[in-house]
Amino acid sequence: MKYYVGCCGWKRPEWAKNFYPAGLDSTQYLSYYSKLFNFVHLDLGKSLFPPGALALKKWVDETSEDFRFTIKIPQNLINKTITSDQFESLERFLEDLQVLKEKILVILLSPPPQVSLQNTGRAWLEEILRNATHHGFSVAVDFGINNTWYQELTYNILRRHNSSFAWSHTGYRYYYPAVTSNFIFLNLDNASINNDRAMRWINLIKQKEKETGYPKYTNNTIDYSIIVLRNPSMVHLIQNLIFPKPKSVNSSEDSQKPPPPTQIWPGKIIMHIDMNAFFPACEELRDSSLRGKAHAVIMTPEREGSLITRGAVASCSYEARKFGVKSAMSLSKAKELCPSLILKPVDKEYYNSVSQQVMRLLEEYADALEQTSIDEAYIDCTKISQYQKQNISGDVTADQKELKNTLNNSARKYDLQEGFSIREFALNIKDSIKAQCNGLICSIGIASNKSVSKIASDFQKPDGLTIVYPQDTITFLSTLAVDRISGIGIKTTRTLKDMGIETIGQLSDSNIQKLSDKFGKKQALWMWQIANGKENEPVIPRENNLSLSTEETLLKPLINKKDILNILVNDMADDIYERVRRKGYEFRTVGIKLVRTNFSIETREITFSSYQKNKESIISVMGTLLNRFSLNDNNNNTDETSEGGIHTANGYDVNSMYIRKLGIKVSNLLKIDRNGNPQKSIMDFV
Repeated sequence: MKYYVGCCGWKRPEWAKNFYPAGLDSTQYLSYYSKLFNFVHLDLGKSLFPPGALALKKWVDETSEDFRFTIKIPQNLINKTITSDQFESLERFLEDLQVLKEKILVILLSPPPQVSLQNTGRAWLEEILRNATHHGFSVAVDFGINNTWYQELTYNILRRHNSSFAWSHTGYRYYYPAVTSNFIFLNLDNASINNDRAMRWINLIKQKEKETGYPKYTNNTIDYSIIVLRNPSMVHLIQNLIFPKPKSVNSSEDSQKPPPPTQIWPGKIIMHIDMNAFFPACEELRDSSLRGKAHAVIMTPEREGSLITRGAVASCSYEARKFGVKSAMSLSKAKELCPSLILKPVDKEYYNSVSQQVMRLLEEYADALEQTSIDEAYIDCTKISQYQKQNISGDVTADQKELKNTLNNSARKYDLQEGFSIREFALNIKDSIKAQCNGLICSIGIASNKSVSKIASDFQKPDGLTIVYPQDTITFLSTLAVDRISGIGIKTTRTLKDMGIETIGQLSDSNIQKLSDKFGKKQALWMWQIANGKENEPVIPRENNLSLSTEETLLKPLINKKDILNILVNDMADDIYERVRRKGYEFRTVGIKLVRTNFSIETREITFSSYQKNKESIISVMGTLLNRFSLNDNNNNTDETSEGGIHTANGYDVNSMYIRKLGIKVSNLLKIDRNGNPQKSIMDFV
């Protein structure tokens, strides 16, 4: 069950002194508030002039993607009798709310004082619930102190509309709280909450969760609970009770332990994957004799095959690093530190091909993947990994079935079972990369946002896994140097040091106005948010330059064109077409890649005059593309001699012309919208 815990409003005057940073402009309050809490309740009950569509749109823009609102409908819109035309104004307001609809959890209603269940109340409740749910909103009803509503007839009406009885400190005195929908709405804005009283409410929610049979019976579950509180300190109190901190967060061993079974990871789960010593590791893939030795990949103007005498280190093995060799170091300095250093020139095309293989594998684990460099990527795995915690045996929803099929068809194909942890999920990614990419290793950092996950992935190298649980974020960051934040360079570090700020903890405690005076508002707020663990940039797939490809390493090297064509058409075309279809693309360009046994890479492409979307279009050009390569057309079991002698199907000495890996790539992609129409990109206007 997910918890939404927040305040009633975000602009109370007293918060300017004890909640918001000194000097923070009031126009930035909502943005700041949304970095700390995941929802806010807006009580518009007494409002005569409710916010219009423009104000609502501004709230959407100022809050993060996963931030949510609940809104109490102005009482004057519903304070009339059932016989009057009271719903016209309400209709207009609900239509205005559509701009905020995706972020609205619940709208809250209260019956007019003169309406009770004994007179026109039943008709009023039925009509207003139909009206609100017709516009797509979930509804909670606060019956206040009118105890005539607290009976089974009312609850049956609410259940029919999947609407909730609003729990409150006042209402609780009149009737034991009922659950009538898939959510609980608890309004404690008017209550004074201490630790004991808060714990009683939380225990009551958990008790109700157990009574519904969660999570076995998917049609009878409490999916989320909303708790409205008076001020931020009460929110922190509730959060600490729901998500208790572990006893120790100081040791690296403790930081790797999964949270206790009752603990829920709130919000997003973001992983940063960093392939360790990627260029040297790629060189080791094609020359295993390099493993365990000090070697470096060199940026050099000298041609491959010649003696390398000039250049700089692009990357080096961990064995070379023990001698003090580093990236960007001159070749002469590197050789001085390590005279036995083995040198390899940069082969960017080859490294890109290995990178594509890794990224395709990561894509199978991700709700969204954002590749940031040839050897690094962020993945948002919130939906997939949280789904693993459920026991999906028995009845499941259509969405769950689709997700289950997706997971079962993915490359990892592991059992989904109750208790599946985030740590196990990450270890499975590491194991899959190692197994499917010939021993490549990576370090993974896991956190609630991109910046902290990036820092965490650097924390233990090589082959590390660092998990920063949400409640440990501030502790994890506090003692680290400010330059551990990606994007803070030498100059900014020096300026911060002059201000007395050397650690991320000190940065988090800094006066944001002073930071703004020194760095400007935008950079100051960015640094401050990261230091407080509140950065919330989404993982965005970089699709503008996207191509899709699939590759297959052959069980044995081939040279016969017919055999190669058979694999391309019958084994690989289905895979690449299914990925294009699933992602909603049309394509214009189809290409083939052949990797020879000497690791040379050859590619050929064909571009159609118009966009294509059928598998047949991919298959139709395979033969034409293959004819552009130097291959053998002979279909005998014994291949003709080619520089290296005779090569048979059994026990052979393969020469460099043989093919060890095949690839198909589609590019010039165009996204198709839901109506089947191509979506224009910026290139369409150039």
